[in-house]
Amino acid sequence: LLQRHTNYLFILAMVLIGAFTKSAQFPFHFWLPNAMAAPTPISAFLHSATMVKAGIYLLARFHPVLGGTEAWMGTLVVVGGVTALLGAVQAVGQSDLKRMLAYTTIMALGILVMFLGGKTTPALTAAVTFLLVHALYKSALFLVVGIIDHETGTREIERVGGLIRSMPITTFGAATAAMSMAGFPLFLGFIGKEIMYAGAL
Repeated sequence: LLQRHTNYLFILAMVLIGAFTKSAQFPFHFWLPNAMAAPTPISAFLHSATMVKAGIYLLARFHPVLGGTEAWMGTLVVVGGVTALLGAVQAVGQSDLKRMLAYTTIMALGILVMFLGGKTTPALTAAVTFLLVHALYKSALFLVVGIIDHETGTREIERVGGLIRSMPITTFGAATAAMSMAGFPLFLGFIGKEIMYAGAL
């Protein structure tokens, strides 16, 4: 087994550095919010569905080969936990809607890495489920922000109040995606979060 190889720690370090930089894990998390200059459909593609998830996918694919060791578990749980905490704290202080979503994406990526640090079936199931759930609601929210920016000319949250009257369809889309993100019952996010609770326990 590769876990018993003399170069295991070196191999693990190289894979983790590649995955962490791709998926914006601490201390490489700074690049993701700075990539917000892209048009919103590109942001939805890059930051929720595919590109930043490539590092997560790499970790998931390497889990059977490299996972299960103390080094794997300890590194992923600690780095993922720190990343999730930093993303959550930094998201609260944002006024630009797009940057707010970018920091919550960092938080979600940290949570995914934490779960991939586990070795039980519920933990890995939670990671794979949340991978899909996050891609769906976050891409929808990015597109909503793009619509708001296009119609109002700003993404500053203090300046876009009262849009429910002039943009009811967009409001409905934002509300449903946000409720899925929050884990309201009957939404896919609810199922994902219930599986995550089971995986965490």
